Amino acid sequence: MNELLGGSAALTCLVALTHWARTVPTRAWGNGAPDARRAWAVALATVLLQTAAATVATGWAAGVALVPASWMVLGWLLAQSMNQWPGPSLRWAWRLGLASGGVCVLALAVHGLHGLQTAACDR
Repeated sequence: MNELLGGSAALTCLVALTHWARTVPTRAWGNGAPDARRAWAVALATVLLQTAAATVATGWAAGVALVPASWMVLGWLLAQSMNQWPGPSLRWAWRLGLASGGVCVLALAVHGLHGLQTAACDR
């Protein structure tokens, strides 16, 4: 189960990466809309979600290390795939990132409920 959550935490960065790619003023990637504040907000929210999910799955050290590593590796892979297939790459990366983010939110909710249940049983 921790491997699924760790993988989902890594793939969640695709949400922010595709959102950021749409703000870049290139013909293939996006229209260059001045949406930098929203892109920064999405990136920050994604990093926080990733860090929380990764630390629940693997512990503090590995969880914090997983976040920048996933951004570097998946950012590079997304840039490479967008050079060949810009439209499908953005669509599928967005979908994969949203699905992974959903898994992270669900796993964090289950973890929180389990913690509440354990605390209630300890009383």
